[in-house]
Amino acid sequence: MNKKGQGLRGLYTAILTLLLIGIVLGIGIYVLSSTSDAISTETITTYNETITGLSNTTGDYISVYDDCGAHNFQILDVTNETDGTILSSGNYTFDTLGLLKGTTGIYIGQDVNVSYYYTGTSDTSTDGACGVMSTTSTGVGTMADWIAVIVVVIAAAIILGIVISSFGKGRGV
Repeated sequence: MNKKGQGLRGLYTAILTLLLIGIVLGIGIYVLSSTSDAISTETITTYNETITGLSNTTGDYISVYDDCGAHNFQILDVTNETDGTILSSGNYTFDTLGLLKGTTGIYIGQDVNVSYYYTGTSDTSTDGACGVMSTTSTGVGTMADWIAVIVVVIAAAIILGIVISSFGKGRGV
């Protein structure tokens, strides 16, 4: 009876399998992330949210910038909290990620009220559809950390199989 070990043929199959798993995980995470944004289609408006001490170096994020599905932030106006003076657009920048940053002017370091709207979902709970998709994509993303361990174990199993099969090739008595 001639038994041969799996040899290097198994390595080729294992590498292709891991590559396929990696591609499927990557596509799955992308689809879940895109879907959580796609179900967030409500236009939500917030008036007079207070930003304490307008910063011109790091800036300040509005309170909902990291809510599930919140994206495409647009400014309505920024006012001085003390006297209600509307800040001209040259005194601040506001990006679509929700970062308000002072530029130059007398309002740096002062409290301001910002009014804005964005696209999102009113269901920001972890049990809502958006929250479940975000949690799932995070969980699937952490599974990718194990791929290196799996590769090492498979490679060790193949090498061990080659070594063990080489001992079985002795002459019969």
